[in-house]
Amino acid sequence: MSNNVMEQQQSPESYTAAITELEELVRKMQDNNCDLDSLAKYTVRAKVLITYCRDRLTKTDEQLKSILKELESNNNEQ
Repeated sequence: MSNNVMEQQQSPESYTAAITELEELVRKMQDNNCDLDSLAKYTVRAKVLITYCRDRLTKTDEQLKSILKELESNNNEQ
């Protein structure tokens, strides 16, 4: 696997970093000087970032639901 492909597949360090990188990719993709090869590369990277963000949001949602259920259960016991 080439370094370029490995870089595109690398997970971001955090949700915030992923969002920041996605915003930068969108700016680059909207630039009138963006060539087709760059657009393809940016699209692949954006897919990785979007998948990461979706997974983090899903995991966080599940954690919050679990915490709220636990708190509700504790309140019912009192």
